[in-house]
Amino acid sequence: MLDSMAQRAGVAMILLTGATGFIGGATLASLLAAHPSRRILLLVRGESVEAAQERARRSAARFVDVTTLEAGWRRCEVICGDLTDARSLNDPRLDQVTHVLHLASNTSFRSVRGVRHANILGALTLAHRMRRALHLERFLYVGTAYICGQDSERIVREDDFPSYGVRHVVEYTSSKAECEMLLENTAPELPLVVARPSVVVGHTRLGCLPSASIYWFYRVAELLRRTTCPLDAYDDVVPVDYVAEALLFLLLKPELKHRRYHISAGEGSSVTWREISEVFSKCYGERADNPYHVVDFATIARERERLTPLLGPGDEEHMLKTLEIYYRFAEINVEMFDNNRLLAEGMPPPPKFTSYLEKCAMMPADRSVYEQMRADE
Repeated sequence: MLDSMAQRAGVAMILLTGATGFIGGATLASLLAAHPSRRILLLVRGESVEAAQERARRSAARFVDVTTLEAGWRRCEVICGDLTDARSLNDPRLDQVTHVLHLASNTSFRSVRGVRHANILGALTLAHRMRRALHLERFLYVGTAYICGQDSERIVREDDFPSYGVRHVVEYTSSKAECEMLLENTAPELPLVVARPSVVVGHTRLGCLPSASIYWFYRVAELLRRTTCPLDAYDDVVPVDYVAEALLFLLLKPELKHRRYHISAGEGSSVTWREISEVFSKCYGERADNPYHVVDFATIARERERLTPLLGPGDEEHMLKTLEIYYRFAEINVEMFDNNRLLAEGMPPPPKFTSYLEKCAMMPADRSVYEQMRADE
């Protein structure tokens, strides 16, 4: 069994949740490729252990070659179950876990009930179960930098939030903020560290082949030539492979100076919308006859006849409702999330979005905006 093997070898046993997601798949791939001494326990939903294993394998396979996947997979075991199901968490292997990386969450911007069930109840159920793990050294909870809500300053720092009375665009960010506060208040003895990624888009080597999550929105802005924020405003974007590397860095570093960290572009790597548009121009050609216009969303909605010709066939009403949410996020005053804590711990700075944006635009090159949008459904 995995637990007895890990005990005999004296190595860390990592519990990873959310391995089937975008960040989770990249993190699992990094564990398999770059951390050969670590034992890995995955909690995955599925109709059977075999089905859960296959879901996790497919997720990691988006980021690593078959040889690396097969070699690393021998260090993995899977618990088939759900975070909110106490029976799943009765598995005795959890008692041998030394490090928890809790990534599993419902990231829907349109759900309310499902988001709260997964993001609050699921996280708290797991946290309180892991309080019984005698060997636990770290519980890394992954939230979002956007717990800052709608009324934040231009630069957000880790200890500014979470706080009460913050207005949120969607329930997803509200649930993440609430969960952070509940974890600290209800499980104070948990060796908790919080990591908050900013906007996670693409992969520095693979572009959007693994997932077009959120990238499709930047593509919409480029095709419509419409933004709701100034072109000289900054945008804080990081690639998924950097996020995966940073998460494992925070999970496994023996000593950390703080409890909360942004995984973000920060002041050094954030880029302006104008810089983003210049890279798109290299990909698709200059469009001097059709410049960007800064508008409100009502203008975009009134111009809905432009959607299908520019974005491809699909449900226009569905697209408009989704776009309204994403444009509202773009209007939030925040331009960057301070990442000085992460850099001071020894993590290298992230690449700029514009340094790999062309790969996102070209890899793959044949999916419509509607098809790419499904990554965030």
